[in-house]
Amino acid sequence: MRNKLLIISISILFISCGSDGNKEFGNIFGNKGRSSSFEHIESFQAQQYSQRDIDTNSGATSPPLILNNRQSVFSTQNGKIYSTKNQNKIWEYQLDSGLFIGAGFAADSNNNIYTIDNNGSIYSLDSTGNLKYRKPLFTPTRFEIFNTPLALKSTVVFSSTDGNLAILDKSGKELYKNKYNSGIIDYVSAIDDERILVTLSNNQFGVTDTLICLGIDGVEKWRFSAKGFRFIKGAISNGTQIAVSGSVQGGENPLSKVFYLDSDGQVMWDKEISNIPRFLSMSEEGDLYLVSYSSGMGQMLSGIFAYSSKGDMTWKIYYDYSIPMPIYISQNELMFLASNRETYALFYLQRKDGRLVKSLEIGGVHPINFYPEVDIDGSIVFAGKETLRIIRVDETAINKILPY
Repeated sequence: MRNKLLIISISILFISCGSDGNKEFGNIFGNKGRSSSFEHIESFQAQQYSQRDIDTNSGATSPPLILNNRQSVFSTQNGKIYSTKNQNKIWEYQLDSGLFIGAGFAADSNNNIYTIDNNGSIYSLDSTGNLKYRKPLFTPTRFEIFNTPLALKSTVVFSSTDGNLAILDKSGKELYKNKYNSGIIDYVSAIDDERILVTLSNNQFGVTDTLICLGIDGVEKWRFSAKGFRFIKGAISNGTQIAVSGSVQGGENPLSKVFYLDSDGQVMWDKEISNIPRFLSMSEEGDLYLVSYSSGMGQMLSGIFAYSSKGDMTWKIYYDYSIPMPIYISQNELMFLASNRETYALFYLQRKDGRLVKSLEIGGVHPINFYPEVDIDGSIVFAGKETLRIIRVDETAINKILPY
């Protein structure tokens, strides 16, 4: 009996260490393409959730980021940056009075962390919390919001809703800086380490928006627009294909489309949809998952549409819930958070047909930041918004080692 317990203990320890497989670290939504693909894991975990308080005086201001050494990084309303491991705090960094991080984080392969504060200054910290540099980059206007930075192999990209864009090397040296006449939506993404995707928007229906592809030197490679279409979210990429969605009009009768491009910006296909597009996700093979919404007549309705890389719709499904995040993709499953104004739950769908295979109600963790991180073992990590809590959706240790 003692030997059996020893074997179980060793197995649990081995599993808890995990393996990073082909996971790309350093950027939220799975990778530099922001495609929400986590296909280094077979399935997301879903058996239980736990909570751990990190800061009871202030809540999270941005999504968490997991580094390749298993550390997680968080920011709070009171101007602190925290790093945790195994849900325990290992260090904190305090910004100057009145400053906070709202944009989130990016990190390089050496676990150096990059971020920008509400006053337009950028920071780089090493994995032990030591400041490598801090420098002013943008002078913010009253309503300017800074986007989550993008970390590439040799560069870091910062942007804002006012159209500011800067490409820096890892030491903080500016390689390119520009102020566009249009705002930059959401998150700048990339096809690869040399080609950056910047989605520009005029923030009004009926006016044509533009997707631009830049080299890391700032030289424009191509641009794409569809006459009269307002882009809803930033473009995503799996490294080969690109997807972006837009609408001509809002209201009760929206006209919306999904545009699917090759890496040179040429349209491979487009599809018209009846609802307003909200989020896009793309698998490694180019399968596309769209979240749309409709709130007409007081009804909350979200649709999930699945397309093959050829543009064929493989399935669609509707929920009487709000879905406030993109669909996350594993090898076998799709996962998303949904709300019906009363509670929150995680839904897990079969990729091939959208069939619901399991769900987990997590209403007790509200309020949270809606964009979770995914650890290398498939655990899902949220950050609490009223107080900084780490919410981890996981399997029990004993369940991990059972052969079924």
